[in-house]
Amino acid sequence: MVRAASLCCFALCVTVLGACGDDDGALVDAGRDAGLVLRDAGTDMPRDAHFDWGVPPKSLEVQALGVQGFVLSYGGESVMTAPLFTRQSAINVGLSVPLSADAPAIDAALAETALDRVRAIVSGHAHFDHLMDVPHILGTAPNATLYANRSAAHILAALAPDRDPSCTSAAPATTLARSRVVALDDPADSQVDYTNCPEQQPPGAPRDGSWVSVPGTRIRLMPMCTTHPAQVGGFHFGEGSVDADLCELPPIAAAWLEGQTISFLIDFLDDAGVPEFRIYYQDAPATRPIGEVPAALLAERRVDLAILCVGTNNAVENQPTDIVASLSPRFVFSGHWEDFFARRDRPLQNIPLLDVGEFVARANAALTEPADAQLIVDGERIDARQVLIIPGSRLVVPQPP
Repeated sequence: MVRAASLCCFALCVTVLGACGDDDGALVDAGRDAGLVLRDAGTDMPRDAHFDWGVPPKSLEVQALGVQGFVLSYGGESVMTAPLFTRQSAINVGLSVPLSADAPAIDAALAETALDRVRAIVSGHAHFDHLMDVPHILGTAPNATLYANRSAAHILAALAPDRDPSCTSAAPATTLARSRVVALDDPADSQVDYTNCPEQQPPGAPRDGSWVSVPGTRIRLMPMCTTHPAQVGGFHFGEGSVDADLCELPPIAAAWLEGQTISFLIDFLDDAGVPEFRIYYQDAPATRPIGEVPAALLAERRVDLAILCVGTNNAVENQPTDIVASLSPRFVFSGHWEDFFARRDRPLQNIPLLDVGEFVARANAALTEPADAQLIVDGERIDARQVLIIPGSRLVVPQPP
């Protein structure tokens, strides 16, 4: 349980920083500095269930959902990284005002997404801004399984049809089978690679990770240990883990405790099981070497796309320079920079005190070679290797020549 005094401190911090979410903010200065045209958050981009702009058929299609949520599609199959469409002001979060997933907002945002193609949803930790909307999405994505950590599994056990019989609260109106939530860091069946953070390795768990095949697909996942930094000064919101099955979903944002933080390799395979696209995904930055991909895995196949987290990067050392240098990816998408305490119908603004422009500059500086192919961003071909992601954008990553 998070103490009330700590939550009040958090609320005060974000208020001083101007992150209350109820006032109009300026559009992101860093985005303008990077030459990007930012749009109003309420302005709809053209949407369809499967977009085709005349690119080669073997290309990775990416739908940017916002708050580090993406739909990655290849060969008729999709992986979703956990998004957030629910909104609550930072003041209300800090003061523990009750919060639940905004089902109408989720449905509206995903109305044109081919949810039947989503076979896996990945979440690197269990904070509310990554996990809260996932149960509702699983209810509308019939073929999807969530791959996350034990904290997430214990939280979502509140929705299990066979939840703990000692629970006295009302049964959930909509249930979620336990089989649709995979805890990758369960020591009894650990899949997480602890090569770069052996101090996190639980007793009995192997050091080396295991590829996790998504059943019935040509998709596989490699989870790797990482960490989540403190968000505001030395204050770490949502620190800790949920270590026993809950009887109901957490009523306040602060009770969605992060658990073991994980980064992922996501491979789309050909018929022979050889990767045709490899994506690195993080939803929290870390200081090197934590969160990086073991060298042996990179020697097998280069990363085509690295999806990096801009938020809290100022709380770790030398990012994104180190992670880009380590991965040497063909392309970088930088997300989770926008203020998710602000209402979705307000203009986009960055997280207060987050130097988005510096992050973009460092990422570009670390990508020293020219692009080997042109990205397509909202129908326009560009030569850049790094893109600061605007929620609602559609992007295409071609295969290497």
